[in-house]
Amino acid sequence: MPSKSSLQEIYLNSWFNMVEFATQYEVDNFKDFDLRPLTYLDAMEFTKAQNESYEELSNYFDINHFSKPRDFISSFNGLMLTLRSQEVDIYGLFQGRRLLGIGLYHPLTYSDYGCEIVFWVRKSESSKGIGTYLLKRLTLHAIYEKKFRFTSLLIDETNLPSRAIAKKIGYEHIENFDGHTEGRKASGVYCRYMCFDTTIDFLAEEYERRKIDLIEHPGYYKELRDLMFNDQFNETFKWPYPILEQKSTKIKEVTPKPRRTRKTPYRTQMFSNSPIPRYKDE
Repeated sequence: MPSKSSLQEIYLNSWFNMVEFATQYEVDNFKDFDLRPLTYLDAMEFTKAQNESYEELSNYFDINHFSKPRDFISSFNGLMLTLRSQEVDIYGLFQGRRLLGIGLYHPLTYSDYGCEIVFWVRKSESSKGIGTYLLKRLTLHAIYEKKFRFTSLLIDETNLPSRAIAKKIGYEHIENFDGHTEGRKASGVYCRYMCFDTTIDFLAEEYERRKIDLIEHPGYYKELRDLMFNDQFNETFKWPYPILEQKSTKIKEVTPKPRRTRKTPYRTQMFSNSPIPRYKDE
């Protein structure tokens, strides 16, 4: 991740036009925040933040897991299971030793060029703009450091604050689909949002293509750019499902497939009519 001293320059550089630039408030007040991978040494602070926030987390995450504060041993074991699984990358936003929020990177089933981001902010740090800042940092880290072409969010339809953050930052609303959602405020409908890197932004504008049709396209690479004019390749690699901007009809329902056991309580086990599989190996 870029050093703190270069953070303002990176955020204000027009290269990162896929997300909203840092505000002056963020530059002035969040310059000492550090986004880094969680380790077992963070277990105590992680437990404190999670127990402080369990009621809010139960709104849209596993209601059984977050029904009450957890003792340190069970919280530590859960964190270690996530770290050892290597299925997800879990990051923390810190101010000194204090944990402000959590972000997780999940793999996608339909593309190796993107990832799904899940995040939450500590209860005592809410309403300070930290959620917006955290998602910006997670998105930039995914594209700048992890070299993903795009990032994806799945947000419950009723979770209006998170949807507003996604829109504010620059995520595009791709689709809504029915799902067996969890949490006390679960609506049964998920909204999928995506944010694309600047190469896809450029190609979409230059060749008059939809951004989502370019996430797998080999023309992404400069040496294969001529393939952007190849109708067969364009048809083969285009996004095969309806998206909101097309004002297409409702996605046809499909029989849900059995879901594997999830590795973290932040990623719900879903049965949906979306044609996109939720997890790998489905």
